[in-house]
Amino acid sequence: MAAVASSIFVKVFRFEPDKAAGWFQDYVVESAEPLSVMALLAKIHEVEPAFACRTSTCFKGKCGSCLVRVNGQDVLGCVTLVKPGEAVVVEPHSKFKLIRDVVVDFSQTISARKEFDGE
Repeated sequence: MAAVASSIFVKVFRFEPDKAAGWFQDYVVESAEPLSVMALLAKIHEVEPAFACRTSTCFKGKCGSCLVRVNGQDVLGCVTLVKPGEAVVVEPHSKFKLIRDVVVDFSQTISARKEFDGE
């Protein structure tokens, strides 16, 4: 499915603890302006309430509660922008234990915020 200039194509990782394996699900988010990855996930959650994601963040790139993996790179989702016409793959952050969909347990490893200090 090709993304058009007024939409963003998002492939998100889905995982339910009672199932053996995760899978990817495609969404098209309509937007004429760039959106943060967190805003994209919030819009997906609006149309599919069963989709688990963190949407309450500082939106300043400081708290680290928005850590996700976008196109193979671990990033801060609140400050990572996606432009209309682009396609992205969003997965859980690679350094933490997966809970559900793109939500991870930050207590399962050292503070992830340290890897983003100074950026």
